[in-house]
Order: sequence, then C-alpha cells, then structure tokens
Amino acid sequence: MYALAQASRAGSRNALAPNRLAIVAVLVAMALGGCAHDAPAHRRLEPPVELTLIDTDGGARSLGAMRGRPLLLFVFATYDDASQLALAPLTSFVRRHPEIPVLGIAAQPDPERLLKLFGEALDLPFPLAYEPQNRVVSGESQLGEIPAVPSYLLLDAEGRIIDRAVGALDGEGLENFVTPVSE
Repeated sequence: MYALAQASRAGSRNALAPNRLAIVAVLVAMALGGCAHDAPAHRRLEPPVELTLIDTDGGARSLGAMRGRPLLLFVFATYDDASQLALAPLTSFVRRHPEIPVLGIAAQPDPERLLKLFGEALDLPFPLAYEPQNRVVSGESQLGEIPAVPSYLLLDAEGRIIDRAVGALDGEGLENFVTPVSE
C-alpha cells in the first residue's frame, strides 16, 4: 500500500514494476479462493436453522417444522421499493415451483402492524411472517446478518442455509438461485 502511494505521488509507473507480479499473484489467489465450490459442503456442517416466526394470522410458524423440502426465505420490508419490485418475479416463481415453498420474512420495525394488510392487498401466493424480537433485523437470529432487503436465503431439506443473495432477483435469477436444490 505504501509503495502504491509513493508511486502515485512520484508519478512514476516504474516504481511499481517489482511489485506487479506480487499484486497479480495476490489478486489471482483471491479470485481462485472466491471460486471454490466446497462452500455448500462446509455449510452443511452448520446446524439447521431453528427460528420461530409469527405469521399474519398471529400463529407461530417454526422453520424446523418446515423441514423435509427445500425452503426459500424472502427477507423484505413492506416499505422498500426493491422488495416490492421483487414480488412479481417471486410470485411467478412460486406458481411455477410448488415443490419449493417460499416464506416471506418482514425485516422492519413494527412488522405486525402492516404485514397482514400488505399480504392481503397484494394477494401473495406465499405466507408472510416476522420475528417478534426483531433478531432478524439486528442480525442476531440464526439467519445471520441480513445486509439489505430484499435478501433470499435458500435452505436445504434439512433446514441448513446453503446460499444467500442480496437484492431483487428476476425470474432467471430465481431459477439459477434454486438450482442446487431443484436438480
């Protein structure tokens, strides 16, 4: 880093010549490390997600009780434009793939006030729920940190998180995202 700053100040490209090979080697190593395909096997060592949510009817919905099939979690906020834009492709996906249940989880302050109205107004083909202690929002639940909404978490049939995506996915993006559990 110091060599980069000095070269920049001096305006000399030659000052970096000895370091170029090292920089390229580090970048290649980082790229190859990011392409490793052993992440799902490593994640299988994690325990299944145990999380109880409250659905729009006020009933408890346990993720543990939903095991036996893969599960797609859609973490969203009712007031978020990107979350709302993600609903159309997600609705189409749900209708095309009844074998992969979807559960929407509201990650926002006071979700119980708006969630039922939101779901009814949009006539969504999947259930909506929230975590009453706001641990999903704070990143303290077993789902881990949710850096932004919308986010998607793919759980295998045993209830373990095998993949995550942040940002609205279109139809093709959703199809690609669930490929590990639909083959």
